[in-house]
Amino acid sequence: MSTTSSQAFRAQSSSKVVSIPTRYDDKRKLRVIRWKDIQLCFKDAEYIMYNGDVVLFLTDDDLEDLIPLRVAHHPGVVLEVVVQGAKQGTDDQSDSNSMGFRNDTHLTDEHLLTTGASREVVSVARDVASLRMSDSDNNQVLVVRSQGHSAAIAVQRLPNTSSSHFQQGTGNNVTLQEQLHQLQQQIEGILGKMQQTDQQTQQTQQTQQQMQDQIDKMLQTLQQLDLQHTEQAHQMTQMSELYRQQLEDIQGRAQYQMDEVLHKVQEIDQQARNTLQQCERLQQQIRKAEKAFQQQGHLPFERRYQGTPQVFDQFTRAQCRVQALLANPSHKSPIPRLFILLPAQTTVLGGQDESCSFQYRLHFLCECGAHTSARNSNQPHEVHLANHPGYGLNNQDEFIRKYGPYLLTMMYMIKYGAKTRGLVVPPLLGLKHSIGEDQDIGQLVDNTIEHLKEAAGCTDDDTTAHQNLDVTELGELKSYLKISEGFSGGLNQVQIQKEHYPWICSDHLRECYESTLQQLRHHINTSGGVWHGNEIKVEVTSGATAQQLCDDLIRLLWIQSIEDWRSITEIDLKRGSHHSRSTDVLSGHDDLQSLSLDFGRFKMSIKGIFRGEVKDMTVSIKDLSAPTLDDLEFIQQCRPIALSIPETPPKKDENCLVNMLQRFLSITNLRIDCDMKRFMAVIELIRSTRERMLQSGDKPVLSIFEVVNPEVRVEAFFEEGSPTMYANTCIQFEDRQPFNVDPAMCDFIRQHGYLVTTFAAPRSFNDSLAKLLDESIQEKDSRIVRLDMTPSSLTTPGLNAMTRVINRSQGLAYLRLNLENLNPGQQLMKVLGFLGEHKGQLTSLRLMGWSLNSWLPQIANRFPRDAFPSLEELFVECHGNYLTDIRWITSMISAQPHQRTSLKALGMTIWLSAEDWKTAIKTIDLSALEELHFCTNHFTQVQLKVFVDHIENCGAPSLPLQLLNLSGAALDNSPDTRALIVRLREMIPKTKIAGVED
Repeated sequence: MSTTSSQAFRAQSSSKVVSIPTRYDDKRKLRVIRWKDIQLCFKDAEYIMYNGDVVLFLTDDDLEDLIPLRVAHHPGVVLEVVVQGAKQGTDDQSDSNSMGFRNDTHLTDEHLLTTGASREVVSVARDVASLRMSDSDNNQVLVVRSQGHSAAIAVQRLPNTSSSHFQQGTGNNVTLQEQLHQLQQQIEGILGKMQQTDQQTQQTQQTQQQMQDQIDKMLQTLQQLDLQHTEQAHQMTQMSELYRQQLEDIQGRAQYQMDEVLHKVQEIDQQARNTLQQCERLQQQIRKAEKAFQQQGHLPFERRYQGTPQVFDQFTRAQCRVQALLANPSHKSPIPRLFILLPAQTTVLGGQDESCSFQYRLHFLCECGAHTSARNSNQPHEVHLANHPGYGLNNQDEFIRKYGPYLLTMMYMIKYGAKTRGLVVPPLLGLKHSIGEDQDIGQLVDNTIEHLKEAAGCTDDDTTAHQNLDVTELGELKSYLKISEGFSGGLNQVQIQKEHYPWICSDHLRECYESTLQQLRHHINTSGGVWHGNEIKVEVTSGATAQQLCDDLIRLLWIQSIEDWRSITEIDLKRGSHHSRSTDVLSGHDDLQSLSLDFGRFKMSIKGIFRGEVKDMTVSIKDLSAPTLDDLEFIQQCRPIALSIPETPPKKDENCLVNMLQRFLSITNLRIDCDMKRFMAVIELIRSTRERMLQSGDKPVLSIFEVVNPEVRVEAFFEEGSPTMYANTCIQFEDRQPFNVDPAMCDFIRQHGYLVTTFAAPRSFNDSLAKLLDESIQEKDSRIVRLDMTPSSLTTPGLNAMTRVINRSQGLAYLRLNLENLNPGQQLMKVLGFLGEHKGQLTSLRLMGWSLNSWLPQIANRFPRDAFPSLEELFVECHGNYLTDIRWITSMISAQPHQRTSLKALGMTIWLSAEDWKTAIKTIDLSALEELHFCTNHFTQVQLKVFVDHIENCGAPSLPLQLLNLSGAALDNSPDTRALIVRLREMIPKTKIAGVED
């Protein structure tokens, strides 16, 4: 890191001061001067001194010089730089570029003679730049030079050498010169190696310097990455802590809810145990009473009515009539044949009292007996009153006159009891547990008998009293009953044997068919079928097995729907019809409510059956060529109202489709799933077929047909008796990646884009499709009524094309723009421009993304609430970050003095602080709001309390709010929360509250 600080230097032999900038060593926290910077200013610098001491290079912990070389900063002082030439000049007082070595002492011959001896001493010295060698006698000089490393040689004649020695040495000068020459060569070799070593050292230093620079850069990068990682780790820690808190909160609420549910289950279990114990005690009491009653009722009549001959005669005549009446089996009839009259003021199984004592109510009797009893049955199978309050009578006097003799026989049967053909009718004492212990049963029956005799003018000797009522008379009887809804009477008619259809109650019905169920299970198991829950799957391979299976199914009247009828339809193969048995079952099975027939070739779904007649039937034909002529005739007889074709009709089957339309004149709705390649051809085929039918005099009732595929739905309408077709086309693309449009879809938009009324584009909607839609409506006016698009997926040409589409759509009533994850910059500016251009037509605005704070302020600055005069829907979705400024949001959702429309739908799936939530909720304009969505886990009980108070302050009963969606809100099941929900439901009872427990 460079600064303005510097260090003063001067050469040791000069007074000129040079300032060299210092550098900051981050690792050692001190300022330094690199040796390389000093060498740039002082050539041949050797070392640095201060106050006579050498300034050492900085070292590491192992006392190794730091690379690159550097010295510490000495502020306020001047450091001396010792250069190579200056050091030699000072030491040797010689030339600055060379150092000379000569004989230290010029000895004379006398001196030599005096000394008497001579020696040559050769020494080598390093750190010199040049070497000069000379011989005084011969005036010869030997000079050796080097760069960076030097050698010095001194030749000295020693004293105390004799003259002879000197002379001998003089005689050997040639030998000495040769030795010096060899030494010179050795020195030159050493210096060459030293020079190579110096070059290698410099290269190594350069390499080390480059590596150090790279290491410095890598360290800086690592520091930056470490800083980023530290910030990310901090954010991850915060997110983890938040998620941990949310998880703990969810776990706490879940545990609380589990405890509540467990407590409720325990309470219900205890209540069920108590109820079961009470039921067991009541059943024991009933069994004891019934046993006592049976013992009393089966006593000989003479013992019960001793000393009353008149009564005995009456009993005998009544028994004859009852036996004659019950001898005939119960035929299939619209109403039960056994019934009695009782005064209306008598309370029967919950019936209400009536003030007139002469009014009667008709009560039907259950014909249970041996034919309804099951093995190990615990309840009596005797004729008893139906579990029903009875029916009031219309025109009571006429009813009694018409049915008086028959009623008189029924009343005697109840009074005295009877037993015949497996039926046991207990005497009137058996009515106690049905009518009430506080009623005088005998007196009630006697009063009714006397009234019948008087009103109908019949006597005990009437010969018509034993005759059964036929079907017509029973049908007419129904007209005298006050029936507000469908007739049930608490009884069900079942087929026990051929031509025997008794009416029995639900309790006996469940028990009497236990053996039938066992038999049915046996048939299913032996046929390789499966009985799973309420569903039976079986394959019938023979006519006898099919007949038995069909009979068992018919006896089990609680079966409301049959999902697989293919095998049943083949019961009577000799008749050559696939459908006769099905139609027979429908016509004779009044209780069947729905039926699904699967003939393999087509499927029929019958939703409404009344008295065996089909009222609502839908036919689904996958393969138009599969149904046979018999199939078509059968479908035609059932008069279907809807036809569905779940696969694209091929061109070869167009005649089959035309034939069906001509046959099924009752069809009002037609739906065809069609590929885009055949889309328009199928539409034209239907239109032209209907037009030809009208021209030929037929009266088709087809008013609506749909041709659909996953992304396009064309709904066409016909006026009654008119060939004119009106079509609505809805195009709603699937949001998929990559977004590739079927070429057939492009052709459809290019040719028929003007028919589109609803256009919902995905987030991946592209420019080419926008231009295609624009081109399709250039010549014809656009019919678009609803448009839903995301402008950020388009570039400028695409946005311009959609602008032209919007401007040509004069009937546009709904325009939604979805602004999602906008990037600040060019994309945001384009979207803002498009939004500003169509702000007057905008009816729905959706803002969503993770970084709403980065671009929402720019929208807020440009578009206040009054900039959107037609806005009716606003949805804000932001996850992961709190909205920091909600002033624009509050202005958008509050009532403004000059706004033209109020919001009808509002969604706030956002993160806000508690104070911002309070502010936002209190500013919501509820005057026109119909939908309100708080689908975020940041909406808690605290916010719910604020909202409930706001509802109350705004006049709750008069609010138009239809839906309050709290799905995803963090509402627990605490008593306080439940109390708020109850209070909310009381204030806005007509509003549907979703996402909370009822």
